[in-house]
Amino acid sequence: MYTMLNQHQRSVADAILASHGKQSTTTAGSCFFIDGPGGPGKTYLYNTLYHLFMGQGVHVMTVAWTGNAASLSPEGRTVHSRFKLPVPILETSTLRIRQNSMEAEEIRKTQVFIWNEAPMAPSYALNAADIFPRDIMNIDAHFGGKIMILGGDFRQALLVIRFENRSELIAASLKSPNLWSYFKVMQRHQNMRTG
Repeated sequence: MYTMLNQHQRSVADAILASHGKQSTTTAGSCFFIDGPGGPGKTYLYNTLYHLFMGQGVHVMTVAWTGNAASLSPEGRTVHSRFKLPVPILETSTLRIRQNSMEAEEIRKTQVFIWNEAPMAPSYALNAADIFPRDIMNIDAHFGGKIMILGGDFRQALLVIRFENRSELIAASLKSPNLWSYFKVMQRHQNMRTG
């Protein structure tokens, strides 16, 4: 799969792969957002990263905001299913996972999270996914010191919150200041579907 990546995809993959083992226990130097419109091969890149990490013995968890997007990833599940998020998700929501459960153990052993279609999720979901690994790993680093790869297209489909005005929608989006500043944005624009 790696040999099928184009030059830009390969540079993104190399940067993310190089971050493994360099995560800090005090800062989030391993948070990435792969940005690009439909067609530049983001899903192929996520799947390649999944297989490359797994081939190195690195445990990877793949999630997506929608079931359709989750079905495109190996072992993909929705964020709600994997992280036991409540419906509706609120600013104060937390993961509904007990610290001694099998789900918590799965998150504990995960070293890389890949989250497809992330722009559709409210920032509350990402905040909840940040806090729980910190707690179970007992590390004050974003996502418990694990690599977090988000991807999607803010130009395609944004989250929907009823009765919110524009500024409230922006504040609830992933680009809210809570965590966004810790993510390195990697652009993907070359359309792979047009040959």
